Order: sequence, then C-alpha cells, then structure tokens
Amino acid sequence: MSSAGSSRRRPFIAAALLSSLLLSSCAGGADTDAPEDSSAPSGPSAEESAAAEEQRRADAEQAQEAALAGPGQEHRERAAEIVAEYSLEQLAGSVLVGEYATTDAAPMAALVTELHLGGAIIMGANVPASEGGVDTEALAAQLEILRDTGAEREVPPMISVDQEGGLVTRVGAPLTEWPTPMAYGAAAAGQDESEPDDDGALPRSGHRLLAADLADLGFTTSFAPNGDVTVGASDPTIGSRSFGSDAEAVTTLTMDGIRGLADGGLAGSVKHFPGHGSVTEDSHQTLPVQDASLEELRTRDWAPFAEAAEAGVPMIMMGHIEVPALEAGVPSSLSEAAYTELRDLGHEGVVVTDALNMGAIVEAYGGDQAAVTALTAGADLLLMPSDVRGAHAGIVAAVESGELDRSRLEEASERVAALQLWQADLAAGELAAGPGAQLPEELRGDEATEEAEDETAEDQTGQETAAELSESAVTLVTGECESDLAAAGITIVGGTEQDRSRLASAAEAEGLTVGGGAVVNLVGESSAAGGDVAVALDRPEVLALADAPTQMALYGRTQESFDALAAVLAGAQAPGALPVEVGELPRGHSAC
Repeated sequence: MSSAGSSRRRPFIAAALLSSLLLSSCAGGADTDAPEDSSAPSGPSAEESAAAEEQRRADAEQAQEAALAGPGQEHRERAAEIVAEYSLEQLAGSVLVGEYATTDAAPMAALVTELHLGGAIIMGANVPASEGGVDTEALAAQLEILRDTGAEREVPPMISVDQEGGLVTRVGAPLTEWPTPMAYGAAAAGQDESEPDDDGALPRSGHRLLAADLADLGFTTSFAPNGDVTVGASDPTIGSRSFGSDAEAVTTLTMDGIRGLADGGLAGSVKHFPGHGSVTEDSHQTLPVQDASLEELRTRDWAPFAEAAEAGVPMIMMGHIEVPALEAGVPSSLSEAAYTELRDLGHEGVVVTDALNMGAIVEAYGGDQAAVTALTAGADLLLMPSDVRGAHAGIVAAVESGELDRSRLEEASERVAALQLWQADLAAGELAAGPGAQLPEELRGDEATEEAEDETAEDQTGQETAAELSESAVTLVTGECESDLAAAGITIVGGTEQDRSRLASAAEAEGLTVGGGAVVNLVGESSAAGGDVAVALDRPEVLALADAPTQMALYGRTQESFDALAAVLAGAQAPGALPVEVGELPRGHSAC
C-alpha cells in the first residue's frame, strides 16, 4: 500500500503505446554499399517478435485499465486551471450535490445554476412513472434540463443516482432489472475451481450494461458498488447489497463492478468506508459504532477499499460510522482521522460523503455545520445536505471567517472537477476505454475473431446477462440436487403479489402446473420459512431457522430470478453457493 505522500504511477495512455511501438520498430535504413556482414543479425527471432507483441498487448491493456481508473494527469491539470478562476461562491457550490422532491427538475436546475452546484442526485421521487414502469422519455427530458445547466461552464454537472441492483434500484423497468449484488457473490462462490478464470466477465459485463442503460438516459454517476464486507445476519443495513462475507471475494467483485461501471460510461463510487457491513445499527437512523481494532478492520472491512485505493478508482464514499480506534465520538464522515486513513491507503480520487441528511448526522450536528466540518476533515464532495442553500452559505461564511482554509476548499473542488472532466471524456469515447473507445490494434484478434467478438457484444443484452447471473447464483441450501420438485405442480405462498405473479409466469413457461402440489414459500427479510420449499428472495440468512425440507436462496426478485427458480424446481441444477454463513452452514456451502 502506498502512503499519503507517495504517488501511484499511472501510465500515460499515448506514451505507453507509443513507446512500445517505437521500441519494437527498426531504426534507420540499410547501407546498400556496405559489404555484406554474414555475422549481422537478420532480424528479430520468432521468440523476440512474440515477446515484443506480448509487451505491446500488455501496454495496451494497461492503458485501458488506466483510462477506467479515474482522472489522468491532463484532467487534474485542467481542473486546477479552471478552479483557479472560481469565485468563493462558485467554489462553495462546486463541492455540493443537491436533491429535490418532485419529477420536475426545473427548480433544481435553477438552483444548480444559481449556486454553481457540483450536481444533483436522482431519487425515487424524481423518477416519472408510466403504465409500464418508468417513463424513460420523460426522465431523459428532465435530466437534459439538469445537464443544460452546464452549457456555459467547462465542468459539466454531475447527474447522479444510487443504482446498485436489487433492493437499491432507483430507476426500474423498462431498464434491465438486476438481482441483488449478492447474486454475484453466490455465482462466484459456486464456480468450480477447475474452471478457467473468466477475469470477472460476468460482474464486469453486468455493471457495464447497468451503466449503459443509465448513461443512455443522461446519468453520469452511480454511487455503487458496495465494498462493504457483511457479517451476515447481525448486519441490519447492507445484507444482500454486499457481495458477501469473504473479504477477498468482495475485493475482487468490487473492482470488477467499478471497472464495469466505467466501461459503461459512468463514474462509480466504492462505498461505504470504513465499512458498513459489520456494524449492527443503521446510519440512516442513528450513529453506528464500529468497535473492531485497526488490525481487524485492515484485514476484513478495509481490504476492498485498500485494493480500490491502490489500483485507482474515481471515487470512494465515506460512511457515517464512529470508529473509536480512529477517533472516538465522531462519525467517520466528519473525522479527519478517517480521511487520513483512507488517503494513507493510497486513494487519490474524490472522497464523497454519504448523504448528509441521514440520522447519524442531522441529529447531532445539523446540516449546515456538518458540511463545513466534513470539508475541514477531508471530504471533497458533499452529498445531499439537508439544506443545500444553507450548506452553501455555511461554507462561504467558514472560509471568510478562517474556520475553513480556502486552499482545502480549492483542493476538494479540483478533485471533483477532474472527476467530471474525466467522466465526460470517458462517455464521449475519447479515452483508451469506455463506450465508443476504439480497440487498439494490439488487442484485436484476426478477422474471424473480431467478427465473433462483435456478434457476442451485440447479442449479449442486459436482460440476457441478468438471466445468466440469476441462473448462476441460485443456490440449493438443503435438499436433493436436481430433484423434480414440481412433478405434481406448485402452490405459491409468501412474497409480494408481484413475486407470486412472476413465479407463476415462470412456472407456466417451464411447463409446471400452478395450484396444488409442493408448497413453495417465498421468504422475504423476516417472513416465516415453512412449506415444502422455502426460497430466500433477498438475503439467505433468513433460512437459518427454516423447517422446510428443501431450501433455496435466490438473491433477487426479477423475472429472470424467478425463471431460474422455476428451472431448478423442475430439476435443473442450482449452480450457486452461499456467499455468507447461514446458521451453521459455512460460506461456499451448496447441496449440489
């Protein structure tokens, strides 16, 4: 891990490719008048040519990774030039992301312009509905109003959303519906170790397609994925929003997720440092206390964030959690020690606070002062202050009084501006990776391979990838593998009306009789897990006290999730494995 005073070396895209190509080319021409020297080498050997080709490929891959990792030097330098021209009022606004309460974005757009806000966040109340779900045309039009606020400024406004998949989905159908993030953990836990490594193809492509849907509507940022390592049943907040309970697996999937979001054109944010998966209270209501030692935290909770910091990610979210080992009595989002720890891990990008209107903050600190305290402590971007106008005024007053150093505010503003400039270039296809980026020659195969890759990329839709994820995740916790459980039909109980309807539709498509036969109980967060087949829809820990002879974990409520369930009920194998402990059953367990 790098220290706060050291810098991570990111390759310059053009330089990396150009240097490798120059080194591999021949310099100068032959002297035709010189006598032939039979001892002179006739050219590179086959081994040398292969090594040079491999180096060029490695350089191109490194350039792509750097492009997805966040702002480059050119973005940071331009951001510094732009921010140097800001007035104090513009500086104060540039680090704030505001919210609004209706589906009409015009008042919010006016506020973005007036206060020079960094951007706005879209919540469920801002998403217009139609008979078929989200009115995507109306939503895109509202986002266009917000984007137009950046027409006269070089740094575009951030149009952000919380879109994780599963329970945290602000923009639903007709966009692709995704199961919970824990589905990725179940699919990975169930993967046969003898199978070839797919380099995170499923989580990376899933997040890329999720991002592409949002980018098409006009979003620039999604505050995802969760790097939280859940401790299971005693974790009341994160649960199936986490990839699982194994720090190493969560680390891998977190990096796949945020790289996938960038490949789809969005800036992502790994959240919630210092880890919300191992505290037993919800920061939306109160301030959780993390009593673990620094050694425990660095081994478990901080492992995904350390990897993200070292590898480079555009943004990390700071949660509202008290960590006495860092600073007693203070939420991490307001604690200089917490920000210092994150920077010591190597993070050079934006640190955004979790929403400042949450109970952990407003009950004890008030919205306006919390904004100033967070900036002073080390935050760069302030998300959803309870009163954005009051927060703006508070920041201006704090600089004027000397409570907040202007240089600290300028540093934060520069990081935010660099992030937004990078995302705009990424989305426009102007970097070595991202939507529309031209694949370097070194990464292209032969003509037949290119055609096959093009067809695969074109054919693999979000719905198909979501179906693949659901099929890969479904887990048989107890019972007989590949047993036809629905030979006499199924009776569906539990869940919501939509859950039951979706399973009925999936069963009928699978050729199963609905009504009579095995009782399939769809189990939510706290419902009883009886019946012949108990199916945990979100987090699998609810099965710990189940008495059904057959128990399954689904990790989602999408139509594709229920299609996968119907197939298993009809005798298909359940390939997933538990990504967390369930009662006495360990992570990685499967009855198949």
